[in-house]
Amino acid sequence: MLERGILAYNIACAVGAAAILSSSALAQPRTPLAADPQTVDASVRPGDDFYAYANGVWLKTTPLPTGRANLDTTAMLRDETPPRVQVLIEEAARDALAGRANRVGDFYASWMDVAAIEAKGLKPIADELAVIAAIRDRQALSAHLGRSLRLDDGTNSKTDGLLGVWIHQGFHDGDRYVPHLVQGGLGLSNAGDYLAADKSVVRDRYRAHVATILKLAGLDETAARAERVLALETAIAATHAPAGHNDDVFNTDNTWRRADFAAKAPGMDWAVYLKAAKLDGQDAFVVWQPTAVTGASALAQSQPVEAWRDYLAFHLIKRSLGVLPKAFAEEEAAYLGRPLGDRQQQAIAATTAALGQDIGRLYVARYFPPQSKAAAVAMAENLRAAFRARLAKAVWMSPATRDAAIAKLDALNIGVGYPDRWIDYSGLEVRRDDAYGNLRRAEAFAYDRELAKLSQPVDPGEWSSLLPQRVGAIINFSPNALQFSAAILQPPYFDPQGDAATNYGSAGAGMAHEISHSFDELGNIYDAKGRLGKWWTDEDLARFRAATAPLAAQYAAYCPQPDLCVNPDKVLGEGIGDLAGVLVAYDAYVLSLGGEPDVIKDGLTGDQRFFLSFARRWRRLQTDAALRQQIVVEIHAPGRYRASVVRNNDAWARAYDVKPGDKLYLPPEARPRIW
Repeated sequence: MLERGILAYNIACAVGAAAILSSSALAQPRTPLAADPQTVDASVRPGDDFYAYANGVWLKTTPLPTGRANLDTTAMLRDETPPRVQVLIEEAARDALAGRANRVGDFYASWMDVAAIEAKGLKPIADELAVIAAIRDRQALSAHLGRSLRLDDGTNSKTDGLLGVWIHQGFHDGDRYVPHLVQGGLGLSNAGDYLAADKSVVRDRYRAHVATILKLAGLDETAARAERVLALETAIAATHAPAGHNDDVFNTDNTWRRADFAAKAPGMDWAVYLKAAKLDGQDAFVVWQPTAVTGASALAQSQPVEAWRDYLAFHLIKRSLGVLPKAFAEEEAAYLGRPLGDRQQQAIAATTAALGQDIGRLYVARYFPPQSKAAAVAMAENLRAAFRARLAKAVWMSPATRDAAIAKLDALNIGVGYPDRWIDYSGLEVRRDDAYGNLRRAEAFAYDRELAKLSQPVDPGEWSSLLPQRVGAIINFSPNALQFSAAILQPPYFDPQGDAATNYGSAGAGMAHEISHSFDELGNIYDAKGRLGKWWTDEDLARFRAATAPLAAQYAAYCPQPDLCVNPDKVLGEGIGDLAGVLVAYDAYVLSLGGEPDVIKDGLTGDQRFFLSFARRWRRLQTDAALRQQIVVEIHAPGRYRASVVRNNDAWARAYDVKPGDKLYLPPEARPRIW
């Protein structure tokens, strides 16, 4: 998904508390993707349907688990990884119980001690509620809003505070971090829930929920308080930028100086606010949604103080549900219409949010040793070299654009497995008997750590949002960096002791795909240092689109059902990435051989194993409804067509002796020459 209007591109979403498959299903992804030639469907000609040839046996013999609409290799890895993390955290908790100092274990144990949480009741939150109740004027309100400024994680998906702050490099200065202010403050999912006439039922349920939460907290006149909270949040929602605002990053490129806030956004006491937020020493800010900042400031002055007190009390409680008595969580579950969540998974999620890289250290020590990282780094550098050779020959690029692209590739920071510099959590106090205090101290630690970056140079190698134990990867256009987690660099995608052809065809193709986004229509507005500014010419863009038109035509012809066809406008960007992935990864695979021919294994040449591995990246079981939904909403084509991009690779045609008359055959002159 796109994050921050193409500041970052999320390759594979982070793992949560996923449902666990049966042991047989969990075992399947450990098998290398190109292993065992008997798993090919020999009844299918490779040149007619390479996806079915490579995956037919698996598709016919693997059941779709009950209740699942989809099952693919990445999903199976996502199911496999949380139990590993759970074991590591539980081991840490046992170590802590045995008296061995362990932040991870103590934090987790504090969340699991529900008896202690129940016994404390509302005492942990009482002081903060009293501070809110004492707010009497705009200055005190401004100070409290500043103190409650929340970190935004780079997605602007659910900022808890009225505003969120994201510490990131500036749009036009690749060397300095800048505070980015983003809109937030809503309890419902989006502004439309407050403003749309047909959402009255949603608002009624929310109003009742607010009243119940406040009643559980011991407040009086909760119906009136809930009405004020809803009215204030409705006013906040009316100030939010419209849907789609963030899709164009140039809309968010708004630099305000500290002195600008009083003039552009009157109402808030900004000097007090910024001092309370520890941002009074900053001169420049990036304001992502100016209407929200201006609107929030005006509301700080125009809305009744009692409404703000009710609002702040409610959101403080909501933010603390996991470490308050069970009645609060039960009300939350009833409001959401789902069963009460599993306490163990909640504790794991909270521990991960607070100490994610500490858990990551445990994970890589067991599952991704230094030799695994060394092998992945070597692959990444071969991919870089192969892509550099491709860029040097990209005919649609003007000479100046080609030079800029190569400079960007050379500067690209490719992180694999885990960060070179881990977060040092030694300054975070964790107490086994204080779940609430641990939560608040972890929030403060993370906030102060982010603000400390404002005095430091930008670090392109920082892993800010991807944890090693999460199956995923991310490309940041600003700064110019890529990261692939240890959890995704495992079999079947990557095996440091395994076959090079298989590794390059699977993990290598995935990495090359993501590298290519730095040089396509997604990445062409960020330079080698991640600064905003188009580095293609209009003529480059026109030639690029002409070069990609044949690939778009291929996708337009793909119809899995008579009434269901792929929309090339939706999937072309990812299709171009898939093509780059298979082309560049194949070149890198050849580079890895050092000029020597690969051996034949299981009756397959190296080239055949490479392409089999690539096709098996995309195998997926899914219901008809899921297929239809994918074609309507996703930017990725169905797996069959992602695998079929091999038809544009000369080496694939040679490896499988694909000839005129085969359904996937394309004459060499018809194969798109993009990279």
